[in-house]
Amino acid sequence: MLPNEKSKVGLAWFVLVRIPELILALLVAVLVVFLSLAVLGRYVFDVGLDWSDELARMLFVWVVFLGFAVAIRHRGNIGVEMLVDRLSRRNRHRLVLMQDIVILAFSLFFTWEAEVTVRFSLMQRLPVLQITIAWMYAAVLVGGVMMVGYAAANLWDTLSGRTLRADEQGQDAIHHSE
Repeated sequence: MLPNEKSKVGLAWFVLVRIPELILALLVAVLVVFLSLAVLGRYVFDVGLDWSDELARMLFVWVVFLGFAVAIRHRGNIGVEMLVDRLSRRNRHRLVLMQDIVILAFSLFFTWEAEVTVRFSLMQRLPVLQITIAWMYAAVLVGGVMMVGYAAANLWDTLSGRTLRADEQGQDAIHHSE
């Protein structure tokens, strides 16, 4: 790979993976601070915020679906490593290829259904915030689009013979879930 091509790939990786990770980290931080303030207000100062539950739910939905998409790119999905490690390199490649195809197919279906849901949710409003509930369901659609892109990138990597395993972040996620 030429130096110019390598810098373009690095920039694309930063924009397509690192920026969503930074947004995800920011959303988690905002959610933690917001929930801490809401609990403090409710139980220490006896002041409940009507809109806190709806906003917390919306932030949580965004965190879940963006996180799900990022986990796909890092191949952080659940696997039975003990069984996979016993396979020959050729069969392991076949298994990962099949996994990538299934994840891409699921992601396409998921995104299609998310788009339908967002269209129907445009007419509904959150009772307290008085904004369309589509803002919450948009997280599912954005996550779905990201899942399709990341699943396609994983499939391309597998077909190119570049990677068959979770990267460092994906391995960390797998080990933390055990």
